[in-house]
Amino acid sequence: MKSIKNKKVLAAQIVLAACLLVLLFLVLFPFWLMIVKSFKDFMQEVESPLSLTFPLHWENYATAWERIGGSILNSFFVSGAEALITLVLSSVGAYAFARFRFRGKNLVYSGFLALMMIPGVLTLTTKYVMVADTFGLYGSFFGVIMPQAAGLVPFGILLLRGFFDGIPSDLFDAAELDGAGTAKQFFHVCLPLSVPILLTLVLMNFMTSWNDYLWPMIMLGNETDKYTIPVMLNAFTTDYYKVELYYAAPLAGSVIVSLPILILFAFTSKQFISGMTSGAFKM
Repeated sequence: MKSIKNKKVLAAQIVLAACLLVLLFLVLFPFWLMIVKSFKDFMQEVESPLSLTFPLHWENYATAWERIGGSILNSFFVSGAEALITLVLSSVGAYAFARFRFRGKNLVYSGFLALMMIPGVLTLTTKYVMVADTFGLYGSFFGVIMPQAAGLVPFGILLLRGFFDGIPSDLFDAAELDGAGTAKQFFHVCLPLSVPILLTLVLMNFMTSWNDYLWPMIMLGNETDKYTIPVMLNAFTTDYYKVELYYAAPLAGSVIVSLPILILFAFTSKQFISGMTSGAFKM
């Protein structure tokens, strides 16, 4: 019986390993194609579309950088501003829900969570009318940043409140006995103990903003000097393919714009993993 059981376990492990290898291939193969195709000229693309060919055409990267280089700074500004605004609003809101008692708290909190259930596409038209017509922010960075930052706040409150609830109340009581008010407790007790989850939230929001295409495309219109990376890269891809009939330079651009996120994650991966595994979703 034991031998049969071991064989079943071994077979299950083999099947699981095979499934994981297939999934790993499906995830990594597009990245392989992106990198390989970014070094090709037209004939190399026609003759060997899936393999690395020589010589490597680095001029594709020069062409891509010439077209999209300016939009990288725009994306850094927009993504950084959205992440910072969301961090400030979410941390203050989550602290209020975690530490204070007030009438209707659960109802208000449920309202914040309900906002996460509404698809963004449903509010796209009304959001555009409000931002572009009412506030007159069409074609500006603020028209891109403010609505998107506001939309990220409910998830930020959900994420941070679970973590703040896990901080022992004795620490706040001790700080209060030492004469620390609400603001000091927030800045000197809550925030220092929450660095991993705060960095996690910043990284998640930064990546969300960095990859956002639809709203910046709608709000920036013909302001090409303000285009963020997804908008500029899409325009570059369309224009380049109409002339060259292949995607080498746009794919080189995709490689270039992937590097900042990879570098950022490399430097913050330890804090990101710590934040995601230290009770961040405790309710």
